[in-house]
Amino acid sequence: MSSLINRQHLYVGNFLVLLCFGLLQLSAQELQQGQSIDVEEYEVEAELMPSSQELWVKATIRFNARERYLSQVVLDFNGNLTVNRIYLTDKLQPSGSRLKHPIQKVILSKEKGVPYLSRKKEVRRSSKTAKSSMAPDSNLLLFHQERDQHLLEVNFPHPLQIGQLVTLVVEYGGSLSSSVSPVYGIPTARLSKDMCYLLAMSRWFPMNGYQQDRAKGTFRLTVPRGYLIAMEGELTSREQLDDRETFTFVSRKSGFPGSLAAATFNEITIDVGQVEIKYYIMDNKRDYVDAHTEVVTQLLDLYSEKFSPYPLQTFKIVVVDNESLLAFSAPGIEFLADRAFGVNPNINLLAKEIAYQWWSFLVSPKTEFDLWLKEGFSAYSALLYQESISNEAGFARELKDVAVAALLYEDESSILNAHQLDFYSPEYNSVLKSKGAYVLHMLRGVIGQTKLFDLLKQYVYNFGYQKASIGDFKALAEKISEKDLDYFFSQWIEQSGVPEFEYEFTTLRIKDGFRVDGVVRQDLDLFKMPVEIRVETDGEAEIKQIEVMGPESRFSVTTLGKPRTATIDPYHRVLRVSNEIRLATFIAKGDELRRLDEYVDAISQYQKAIEFRKRSSLAFYRLGEVYFEQRSTQSSANSFREALNGDLNPQWIEVWCYINLGKLFDMAGQRERALNEYQKALDTNDNTQEAQKVAQKHIEEPYKYEGRQLLVR
Repeated sequence: MSSLINRQHLYVGNFLVLLCFGLLQLSAQELQQGQSIDVEEYEVEAELMPSSQELWVKATIRFNARERYLSQVVLDFNGNLTVNRIYLTDKLQPSGSRLKHPIQKVILSKEKGVPYLSRKKEVRRSSKTAKSSMAPDSNLLLFHQERDQHLLEVNFPHPLQIGQLVTLVVEYGGSLSSSVSPVYGIPTARLSKDMCYLLAMSRWFPMNGYQQDRAKGTFRLTVPRGYLIAMEGELTSREQLDDRETFTFVSRKSGFPGSLAAATFNEITIDVGQVEIKYYIMDNKRDYVDAHTEVVTQLLDLYSEKFSPYPLQTFKIVVVDNESLLAFSAPGIEFLADRAFGVNPNINLLAKEIAYQWWSFLVSPKTEFDLWLKEGFSAYSALLYQESISNEAGFARELKDVAVAALLYEDESSILNAHQLDFYSPEYNSVLKSKGAYVLHMLRGVIGQTKLFDLLKQYVYNFGYQKASIGDFKALAEKISEKDLDYFFSQWIEQSGVPEFEYEFTTLRIKDGFRVDGVVRQDLDLFKMPVEIRVETDGEAEIKQIEVMGPESRFSVTTLGKPRTATIDPYHRVLRVSNEIRLATFIAKGDELRRLDEYVDAISQYQKAIEFRKRSSLAFYRLGEVYFEQRSTQSSANSFREALNGDLNPQWIEVWCYINLGKLFDMAGQRERALNEYQKALDTNDNTQEAQKVAQKHIEEPYKYEGRQLLVR
């Protein structure tokens, strides 16, 4: 069985058991629990002990009941931590029978550190009675801790009434050094001497419906002296006591608090207009601050202009280690992996992540079916930034890249049902982020640029600091555009599938010029979409918008000058398949599989590209790279030779084929032949990704195998 099939089976298994309880992987149970109570505020006192990799916490949760006779509440909570006791600050008034002997019951996983991979599971149960002078015994509550599912069930001795205000206290602690993450395969918390971080998605404190229930937050965090804490919210106090220091952060607006990092950071503050940017970095990252500040400032300015003013006065950037995600966003703060904060800012990454300040925190998705409003909108925001800094040709290339990414796994799911895909999986990113971004680009073509930006501004105004659904957005879009958009949302949000256009036309001479009559064909029976036709003439080009509906649609365009060519959808306003896109999709999927170290499946995709287009130099080149990494030197050399005999598209393939052939000859101990290839590389004068420097280096010093190669683009 191939590694790709193994990975797909793993994804399916994860979905079936709903293992990933992230914002983008909300189960029906989470949605239900989010509706049963409404948290007003979290008050968390925590001590971080990096030396022992432990955490001890007292979390106070103040909430209102939203159901009649509510007898229990289920909270998200990291299963690696152990609850000591749970109690109420006030006694509940009896409204029925009460427990004679309140006890604490903890459900333990069979094997600590093993992911939960079955919907049904036998668990070992243990119970104990906890007594403490800190709270009356009658207020101690029964609880069940489902460690593998990262849930905490708390039972009340008397049912709650609708609107009843309750203050719940949970005391707990433990180690997160080898935690099983609530998001499968993604470390979301770490405690060590050199770096500590507790992302909210780790559920390091009990919370109601992760990123579903907005609440205020007060966090008193104690760390060893010398550590600096970076967290969302306002730092209201710092207190020193012997060898420890306590930081207090307050989030005054209802949101999704709880993400922080602690280390021996340097704090660097830069004022940029009305926003203050704070960096929390180590010494070796100081030289990269200015370049990142320039990009971050441009992004904040652009998004403030297009959507609404940035809602906070401070934006924090924290550089952590490389063990977790490349980036993680929280309200007013961005966590970046060390490898994501270098000499050249990762523009696309920053553009998408900063956009979450608007599309995840200022307005958040109402349910799991509305994740397009977060993922697609953030990815499209990044596309808008690329448009603002690119010329027409450059933006066309960006659009093509997004289209290719959107089509990699487009048939896996509709946008509406993409919550069924694994969080952070390639399939999820393809459908919700890439296709989701292109859908907004298409909506811009349908309703017009001015109305789209009016729509986005009004959407933020109407739903700021609230949750919204796709239905809410659609209703607002129809109101502002004064168009019925049922067909659009049905085709692109609720359904999967994209068209492939074929067209033909004839030119007729008429009294006042010429007429181009033609027909557009595509293979989606229920498809409906306005599409532009561009007719190039001896004079000015004529552009006409037609409605393509069903398998075949006719069009007619009149021109003054003699028609030369006709092009359908010249500005790429419709996500569609073409021969060029299909070839690029095969290669891009191979690149993705190669990144996942699934070489057999990557080779299969590159070979499909070659079968589709026999002279594709890029497909042969990528095949050569894979064989190179596997040290299959003869196959690698053959592939690079085929690439040189192909279409040489893109042009950089020539110089890098010569460089790689030189490396192969060096590995084979044939130095003279290697020098000949390096010289050919120099003779091209192509310096893509410093090719000339690399060739000169290996002329001076023979190449020795270094493992995985730099992916040239």
